[in-house]
Amino acid sequence: MNEAFRRLMPPEDTAADPHGLALLTALTAAEIWSTASTAQARAFFGAVGRRLAALEPMDAAVDLPLLATRANKLWAALDWGHVIFCMEEDGIAIRHQGLPHAIDGDVDGHWPELIAAVLEGVYDSWFRELGSGPALVTRAMDFNGGVLDLWHGR
Repeated sequence: MNEAFRRLMPPEDTAADPHGLALLTALTAAEIWSTASTAQARAFFGAVGRRLAALEPMDAAVDLPLLATRANKLWAALDWGHVIFCMEEDGIAIRHQGLPHAIDGDVDGHWPELIAAVLEGVYDSWFRELGSGPALVTRAMDFNGGVLDLWHGR
């Protein structure tokens, strides 16, 4: 885990209030979606995902198992589950399991789209860092019961 990420984590002897953070996230999402188009909101949260990806650089990850190991360090620190990658003939299937099903205060139901946009930004950023070409994209396919399936390919 890099130093920038360590600085963002609360000290081990203090417990962060996950309900307050969830409420803040939900209110932020509601405000963004009330003033921006869906495309603009998704672009904003995708940019947040790229910033998140920068906290755990993948420059030395030479294969999918190492990428998963490094990514899962970040997800464990955030209590956001874990990822499994599966190389397919025409792309990479990404299964992110153990995400919160919903967040406190999200009365408008933005969480599925918010987390999809954030994780699209994270995974796309990591794949670009590893040399993914411009014709390939990362996109969310389905969010169901704390499992987000994504695809990186054409």
